[in-house]
Amino acid sequence: MRRRLYNLFGLPELPEGEMVEDEFDVEPILEEGEPIHIPKPVRITERKPVRELKFHDLGAKRWLEWTATQQGLPSRGLRYIRPDQMHRLPLEAISTRLHQGDICIIDLSSLAHMDSQRSALARQVQDMANYGGLPVFALDTSDRLLLIPGRGSRIDTETHELGGNSILD
Repeated sequence: MRRRLYNLFGLPELPEGEMVEDEFDVEPILEEGEPIHIPKPVRITERKPVRELKFHDLGAKRWLEWTATQQGLPSRGLRYIRPDQMHRLPLEAISTRLHQGDICIIDLSSLAHMDSQRSALARQVQDMANYGGLPVFALDTSDRLLLIPGRGSRIDTETHELGGNSILD
């Protein structure tokens, strides 16, 4: 048996004179009906009810204040924008937010039945982004979900990772 394991793993050959089969001790087989002895656990674990456990509510005022003092308030954000009831986009407000460093995701899927309006809005978004020197990325194959990284954001187009500050910031 051991010789086969040595060959399987590519280990060196065993000497021919060595008795391999006699090295294994054979354990006696228990008869049926004979109970198996299972040792007790080494240490007893005490489980507390959930109401007695100590949790930190990260939404509590105490933790929000602590976070604000440690990190400060964020200056950039992720904006999700959809066309309004009149099927328009607030392009001036989007442009301002992009220059402040926000990342905008523009969802044109509500205009699925209005191809001409959707393509006109996509063209307006592209023109606005080109004017600011920013790229526009389509997040789906039908070009209904557009992503515009704000000033100072970077997108790794090889691994498709978003985030971080650019060196040119």
